[in-house]
Amino acid sequence: MNCQLCNRRIAVKLTLRDLLWPGRLPPATVCPNCRQQFVALDYVNCCPACCRPQETDQLCPDCCSWRQKYPWQLTHRALYRYNGAMKEFMHRYKFAGDYRLRTVFAAEFTAAVRQLTAAVVVPIPVTQVTMATRGFNQVTGLLDGVDWTPCLQNRAVKKTAQSQKHRRERLRTPQPFVLSDSSKAVAGKRVLLVDDVYTTGRTLYHAADLIYQAGAAGVISISLAR
Repeated sequence: MNCQLCNRRIAVKLTLRDLLWPGRLPPATVCPNCRQQFVALDYVNCCPACCRPQETDQLCPDCCSWRQKYPWQLTHRALYRYNGAMKEFMHRYKFAGDYRLRTVFAAEFTAAVRQLTAAVVVPIPVTQVTMATRGFNQVTGLLDGVDWTPCLQNRAVKKTAQSQKHRRERLRTPQPFVLSDSSKAVAGKRVLLVDDVYTTGRTLYHAADLIYQAGAAGVISISLAR
């Protein structure tokens, strides 16, 4: 099989056990060289609330500001740093619309989502134009076999991508979501919000605010990158 990222042939060393039970191991999708370009987050040297890499284990300035703004707390988990390799991956998967690349992280990300044991999983939605032109939501594409509830809708038909905004513009972004009819499913439940990349937290805090308004008992969040 070829690497999904560089298209080089993936060399796989099989043991006798692998030969006797060929269906035991899932097929490799990324070669070791490409895989090592992605940096897993160190949960020791990061903000305990948002996984922002830092030298202390104290709340980062952003999370301190969010806790002053909202009466509830949002705890976020992310798997990887948003480095050059992850930026290139997101460009090809998300903006160039290469849906095949979902398999690079889908199994790992799905396992992380299931470990958080939330009663309701809510993905961050895309706009109508994005869905029509790209053909998929990059967030739900990373969820392999996970039941999720579409209780949020993007109120904008078309929007400027967060990646094209400066930090101050992102933080000033007005509420982009509205609750859908399925929002009744979150009442009294622990809800997990799912996104692809956490940058300032603005998107997830907007989403969490609405989910709490719908009666959720608690809200946590996860993203592939931070």
